[in-house]
Amino acid sequence: MTQHELEPAPSDPVVITTGSAHGVLAVLSEVAEPVADPTDHLLLRSSVYRQGGRLPITAIDEDGLFAVLEDAYDLGRWRSWRRTEKGSSNTSWFVRTDAGDVVLRRSHNLKTVAGAEFECALIDHLRGHGYPAPPVVRTRDGAILVQVEGVLHMVMRLMPGSGYDPDDPAHLVAVAHGLGRYHALVSELTVPAERKGSSALASLGPSGRENLYSAVEVVAPLLSPDAGTVLRADARYLADRMERLSTELGERQDTLTALVIHGSYGQSAVLLGEGRLTAVLDLDRAGDDLLGLDLAYALKAFCRSGELRRSVVGIDPDRCRAFLQHYRSQAPLAEADLAAMPEVFEAQRLVKIVKKCDNLLTKQAMIPQQAKDAVKFSLVLERECARVRWLTDNPFTLTEYA
Repeated sequence: MTQHELEPAPSDPVVITTGSAHGVLAVLSEVAEPVADPTDHLLLRSSVYRQGGRLPITAIDEDGLFAVLEDAYDLGRWRSWRRTEKGSSNTSWFVRTDAGDVVLRRSHNLKTVAGAEFECALIDHLRGHGYPAPPVVRTRDGAILVQVEGVLHMVMRLMPGSGYDPDDPAHLVAVAHGLGRYHALVSELTVPAERKGSSALASLGPSGRENLYSAVEVVAPLLSPDAGTVLRADARYLADRMERLSTELGERQDTLTALVIHGSYGQSAVLLGEGRLTAVLDLDRAGDDLLGLDLAYALKAFCRSGELRRSVVGIDPDRCRAFLQHYRSQAPLAEADLAAMPEVFEAQRLVKIVKKCDNLLTKQAMIPQQAKDAVKFSLVLERECARVRWLTDNPFTLTEYA
């Protein structure tokens, strides 16, 4: 770990400490103690759907930034830090302080104060029920975040454990229990009368298809004529699938379970120790949506058959069956949700494509894309199109495994 001597910042950045979880939950203790009455109507304020695309990553003056944050938090000296190896959405560091080891997360432009408040309230709710979510460290003035020049920064305690081992059967049991337990805890936060339509399905509507075509028209002129023709053909196929699924699933979504999904419950979001789940991370993507989206993400992450195949789902039926059995020991799973999974698997891939298009258009507005960017985007779209075609031709049903 590289050692840094923390000197005062050469200039005074614009700093605002803000953000509070007060009022986000109707019943929430000042500290994350167990909730006294589990029958209380705990209502999480509506999650904030991320619109638009991520801006390009810019250089960071770490010494200046960390001096500001050290002053904002009552953690003593921030003695050393190193950037985490993974993470495309945010920039994070492991930090050693006088008060112990923490994780600093610098959020991307799509993270808002309201979104941070939602995440913090969710974490407090989960921890109040004994769930291993990482606690948010408050600032000296009790805030949940610090804004430095408009960018949100949150500090969380470093959680114990190591990564997921696909060869350890106890790990599959633990992560399946973990997702079921998570869904059981958040199910009480959703009131049927206040349910909204799925944000994921909405993104596949007219605006999503328009952004797909817009991104293709940015990229196609930078490719060879043949490659541009293939790209446009792939886009037409994907747009057609978006329209079909947004309609078909949209008409059925009132019969499907909606709750505060985790959003990225995969191998990088869990830590384990001695065969048990010690931490569930990456709750910054949590939001109101269809339970099936969480299930599809988890099954693809934890139930792979051998090496990851890039063009197909590659889910092992036996692992899938085991995962669902252990999940159901913690939370119910409606038949309607299971029956909709073939379409949900496909919709999830299409939502990923929409996000990539949004990101490209956002970057194009700031810095015109180059040929290398076009080639990279076209390869991603080609790969995702192959996956969607495979899912369309080979619908992966779960009813036979549940």
